[in-house]
Amino acid sequence: MRANVSKVKHPAIIQLRGEVSRMDEILKVIERTCSDFEVNGMDIYVSDVNEARRAISKIKKFGRTSIKVSTKYAGLRKGRVRTLFVYCVRFGL
Repeated sequence: MRANVSKVKHPAIIQLRGEVSRMDEILKVIERTCSDFEVNGMDIYVSDVNEARRAISKIKKFGRTSIKVSTKYAGLRKGRVRTLFVYCVRFGL
């Protein structure tokens, strides 16, 4: 990797679905793991996908979960396609 190229952060959305009974504990994990995030109902917008992956791996320990990953087109930045990663975390399966 070239030294003069800045690292591009890909945003991510963590969607919490199903019987989410420990929402306050999940938000504490998100606060500790992610530096820049925004909560909108049951969806959590995270500015860096790597931070979102770390948070999801900790959230999985709360109980039985199913995780699905999808991508969305998020526009262009500096001539490159920007991809939004969407993680659907379903509880109670």
